[in-house]
Amino acid sequence: MFSQELSNSKKVELLQTSSGQELCAIFATENLSTHFQSIVELKSRSTFAFEALTRGPESSKLYSPLNLFYTAEKHQCLLEMDVLARKTAIKNFANTRSIHNNCAKLFINVSAQSLMSAAHQSGQTLNFLTENDMNLNQIVIEITESHPIDDIQPFLKAINHYRSLGFQVALDDLGAGYNGLKLWSELKPDYVKIDKHFVHNVDINADKYRFLETINTLAKGSNAKVIAEGVETENELKALQKIGIDYVQGFLFKRPSPLPSLKLDYEWPQTTENRFSQNESIGSISKPHPVLDVKARVKDASEFFLKNSNVNFLPVLDNQIPAGIVWRDELLSLLASQYGRDLHLKKPVSHFMNRPPKVFDFSESLVNVSREITSHESSFNSAFLITRQGKFVGVATLVQLLETITDLKVQSAKYANPLSGLPGNVPIQTTLQDNLDQQLRFNVIYVDVDNFKPYNDFYSFEQGDQVITTIASVLKSATLGSDSFIGHIGGDDFVILTPDDYQPICERILEEFSILIDDFYHEEDKLKGGISAIGRDGEQKFFPMMSLSLGVLCVEPGLFSHRQKLSSLATKAKKGAKAMGGNQFYVIDSADFKED
Repeated sequence: MFSQELSNSKKVELLQTSSGQELCAIFATENLSTHFQSIVELKSRSTFAFEALTRGPESSKLYSPLNLFYTAEKHQCLLEMDVLARKTAIKNFANTRSIHNNCAKLFINVSAQSLMSAAHQSGQTLNFLTENDMNLNQIVIEITESHPIDDIQPFLKAINHYRSLGFQVALDDLGAGYNGLKLWSELKPDYVKIDKHFVHNVDINADKYRFLETINTLAKGSNAKVIAEGVETENELKALQKIGIDYVQGFLFKRPSPLPSLKLDYEWPQTTENRFSQNESIGSISKPHPVLDVKARVKDASEFFLKNSNVNFLPVLDNQIPAGIVWRDELLSLLASQYGRDLHLKKPVSHFMNRPPKVFDFSESLVNVSREITSHESSFNSAFLITRQGKFVGVATLVQLLETITDLKVQSAKYANPLSGLPGNVPIQTTLQDNLDQQLRFNVIYVDVDNFKPYNDFYSFEQGDQVITTIASVLKSATLGSDSFIGHIGGDDFVILTPDDYQPICERILEEFSILIDDFYHEEDKLKGGISAIGRDGEQKFFPMMSLSLGVLCVEPGLFSHRQKLSSLATKAKKGAKAMGGNQFYVIDSADFKED
């Protein structure tokens, strides 16, 4: 029986129009369907959740969710339609658990207007979950707005009720709704979904890129995760990765489908692996580990644990994709309880597995993994799973991670520039040669400060040191989220090795530096546009304000066997940039040159 019953008077009213009659038939037969769209976690490159998208009867004008809910709202039965859609989504998700194995969350759309309705009945969602043998920690309530929320207090009261039960909350279409940041600050959601308008062409639209950077920073400050909707191109994906967005959703990965499959349509290219610091990726500490197939029984897991006392957990895989994890102590405690073995031994192990505590891609940097884990330390277990292209390759432990990071820091400190803290000449040359040996396609960006020496002599060495540390920060900011390597050659010379497009990196470096450099000059010098100082020839002369010259060398695979020729061309590119007058970048394509 439908939980939010239509009143008799409302039924009579609906029957007065053809669209109302169609709504009445939908309620009477519960004739709705659900399509599921994948929400992808960028760190693990795997399906994290599904959004439930409601559809009306096929071959009907109400098949479209926009028409369906608009018509329901027009006939004043939006709440009833909202509840029926929720019930249908939970039932359909539960009925397809053999495909997704309950290892992904389900995002269910709930309108703010329904939650604030005086007729809203509490406990219905919980009842639907109980009826379908689902846990509430699988559900995320996704709040949608079709009208402004004038009185926010009743709305917050309804949301806090869901939260008190243990549900998580997502705010949908940030940037397109009516209340936006105000609602975000009041609601404090677990997830924030960015409207697809800001995602479309984010790779070529600087304003959208900065908007998403700002939203991502705000989200991290409020412990919310960001989901970017409407991702349709690989370049949009790369831009979102650079920004550090947590989750993505869109046609690039999976179109909505009645079956919530964990398999994505998108193939992650091999070039996205962090080849510029292979020894600093989480894959470097990955180790093989025994696993269970998702179809295995509790008996199989129990017998394995009893025979292997040194194994504390077993990853559960579905087609090599992590579906969950079974912990020794939890399972054996369950079986040790009264009637435990009789009740559970023959059941599928998937009924008792937990979602993996953390899953990281093989190429994820150790530093990023460490940050992710420490930000969730209260819920973190001692081990985590590692995948490549979404498929399981091994496990690593917290102890391994900490030991490796400590060793790397000691090693890095030996060769780091003491002023900037960036890798010095030894790691720069090693990384450069490694890239040549692997025959990678990458770009070298040689960064040089124009008019630095006269500034250093005129203002002070302390001021000069601050300029150097500021440039190091600018380079880090401009390459944030990318697989770039930044090195400090010495003095005012830096280098960036990156597999990414050089143009947006160079443009961001020049833009940020041109803004920050003003702070290093007195007002009278800024008005003059520079300083009068002693030049290298010993003569007094005028030096314009500092600028940057960026020499870019595009390195094609297999053209160089050693770094000397490459370094020579990079120097030539730097000289080309300096000849252009500062705050410019000059590009040389190595394909135009042949090694002697």
